Amino acid sequence: MSEQKGVTIRTALQEAIKKLEAARVPDAKAEAEFLLTHLLFLKRHELFLDPERQLTKKESELWNSFIERKANREPSQYIIGETEFYGYRFKVTPDVLIPRPETELLVEEAIKTASSFKGEINIVDLCTGSGCIAIAVAKEIKSSNVFATDISAGALKVAAENAKLNSITERVSFFEGDLFKPLEGTGLENKIHLILSNPPYVSTKDKEILEPEVRDFEPASALLAGDNGLEFYRRIILEAPLYLLSGGYLIMELGYGQADLVRSMAEENGRFASIEVKKDYSGIERVFKAQIKQHEL
Repeated sequence: MSEQKGVTIRTALQEAIKKLEAARVPDAKAEAEFLLTHLLFLKRHELFLDPERQLTKKESELWNSFIERKANREPSQYIIGETEFYGYRFKVTPDVLIPRPETELLVEEAIKTASSFKGEINIVDLCTGSGCIAIAVAKEIKSSNVFATDISAGALKVAAENAKLNSITERVSFFEGDLFKPLEGTGLENKIHLILSNPPYVSTKDKEILEPEVRDFEPASALLAGDNGLEFYRRIILEAPLYLLSGGYLIMELGYGQADLVRSMAEENGRFASIEVKKDYSGIERVFKAQIKQHEL
C-alpha cells in the first residue's frame, strides 16, 4: 500500500487561515503562509507554484500542531524556533524575548558610534536575552570585544547557542547576573567604549493590555520594569559611568513615551556631556544615546 497522503497546500492554507481568523490572530493569512513555508522549506511564492501538492502524513501532523499553537496566539517565532535579526539567524525559545526590527536601530547607532574610536573596542550588552544585539555588533564591528550579561540562565544558554550559530564565540563573552553585577572584578571599569541595552521597559500596570502573543508567551522578566517601566533605565544610568571610559557612550532602546523621563534621569545624573534621542521609522522616540563626560586629569 502506498503511504496515506495529507491535504493539499491549497486546502491546508485555506483551512488554517479560517481557523486563525476565528481565533482573531492578526495577519492570519501571512502567518499561515509563513509557517507553511518553514514547514515545507519553500519560498512564499513556491507555495502557489504547486498548490495541489499533497502534504505527507508527517507534514500534515506537524502542520496541525503549528496551527493549533498559532490559534492559541503563540508567536510564530517560538513555533518554528528561530527568527532573523540584522540579517543574521537566531534561535529563539520562550526563555528569550523575540528580537524586534526596531532594535536594529540600536545596532545601527552602535556601529556608527563605534567608528569614532580607533583600535580595539570594548562593548557591554546588558539584558542580552537571545544575544541578538551582542552578536550583531560583534559581527559588524570587527575590532570589538563584547561582554553580555543577563540574569536568566535559560536566556544565556540560548545566547551562547546563537553565538556558535553565527560563528562569533571568540569575541562575545556571556555573564550570568543582574545588569553590571557579574562584571564586578573583571577589570572592565573605565574601559568600556559602548554600553548597549534593550532593557525591560513595560510597566506592570500595562501588562494586561499587551497582545496575547507577548503577555502570555514572552518572558515577563524581559518585559516588566516596575510600576512605571523605568526601573532598569534608572539603574543603568546610575552605574554606567563606572564602566565607560572617557568619552564613551550609553545607548539604549526606549519604550513609547519614555524619552523625556529617561533624558531627565541622565541630566540629573550629571555625568553625561551630551544626550540625544533618535526616532524610529514610525516617528517614535526609540534610541537614547548619551556620551560620558571626558574624565578630568
